[in-house]
Amino acid sequence: MELLAAVCIGLGLSAAGGLRVFVPLLIAGLAQRLDLVHLAPALAWTSSWTALAVLGALSIAEGVGYCVPVVDHALDAVSAPAGWLAGALLSIGLIAPELHSTLASGEQVNGFVSQALYATGLSAAAASGAAAAGVAQVTSASGRLVSTATTGGIANPFYAAIESVLATVASILAILTPIVLALGALIVAVTLLVLIRRRRTPKLA
Repeated sequence: MELLAAVCIGLGLSAAGGLRVFVPLLIAGLAQRLDLVHLAPALAWTSSWTALAVLGALSIAEGVGYCVPVVDHALDAVSAPAGWLAGALLSIGLIAPELHSTLASGEQVNGFVSQALYATGLSAAAASGAAAAGVAQVTSASGRLVSTATTGGIANPFYAAIESVLATVASILAILTPIVLALGALIVAVTLLVLIRRRRTPKLA
């Protein structure tokens, strides 16, 4: 469950990284600070007060920049590779600790096999994270082009504001993934229990 939750959180934050590069990093750092997630050392720095302050300022600057005509398209060009990189790092940062813990707990997996599985898992995490960010980024940029073409850029600031809100909400919901998964598992278990009891209950003639 912990590894599955880490995968879901990583992909959720990666997708948010395709909308805003710094927002998911900020949320991940805050979550680490609040002990809601465990990040790999490569991302653990995001939880320091200095990093949180810098990421907060960059998140605001990025959001404001997207509200400025012409600048928004320039940011799309610059943020594309940055978003993919952020997505890969976020996915690796969430999955690496749980994957290491899972492999370490399996006595039958050790040595070269364990290292190979770990490297393969991280590679898959990086690829999936970058892909999630890429899909979100391409969708976002396409929507901005449509907004520019149909409204002459007048609606772009509103579009950008919605993107910033979506990136923030998506990042927060991603952190809450373990709770959602736990509730889902509980609902499934209760539903199965009810169905089993109904089948065992004899029908009255």
